[in-house]
Amino acid sequence: METKHLHIICHDVPYPPDYGGVYDLFYKIKMLSANGVHIHLHCFEYGRGEQEELTKYCAEVKYYSRKQGHKGFSHKLPYIVCSRSNQELLDDLLEDNYPILIEGIHCSYLLNDPRFKERKIILRLHNVEWLYYKQLYQTCSSFFKKMFPADRNKCRQLRLVSIGQCLFEWKTE
Repeated sequence: METKHLHIICHDVPYPPDYGGVYDLFYKIKMLSANGVHIHLHCFEYGRGEQEELTKYCAEVKYYSRKQGHKGFSHKLPYIVCSRSNQELLDDLLEDNYPILIEGIHCSYLLNDPRFKERKIILRLHNVEWLYYKQLYQTCSSFFKKMFPADRNKCRQLRLVSIGQCLFEWKTE
């Protein structure tokens, strides 16, 4: 039987599974590992620290820093995306041709890179994120907080769906 490999990019370190944003990620990793998938985990670390527990389920675990404050801002991309742009992550993903699971729009920066055009990529949106950010924008009175381009985020999600993310299938015996 062929060895199955999968890159998973997480917006945060998925252990311990102590809040909704990582609960699903951790148990997905555990289940995929139990089913023979060699997981190459890539996480953005900004306060949870490196977690030895993840090495029980992953062939490799890599941690990347998230840009904080003004360093994460861009006039073209939402903060949650731009703050997770990382050249080291892109270089690591280009070392092989394994499929990539992007967990949340947060980690979708690589979809702007033409080197990934032919790569099998799944973008899993966790919520109706564009609607969440639009509602935040509408209820916020702070000028600086309104700088987040809510409608641009909606357009970005629609564009991501339309540029041909590929699903792949694993046959189970």
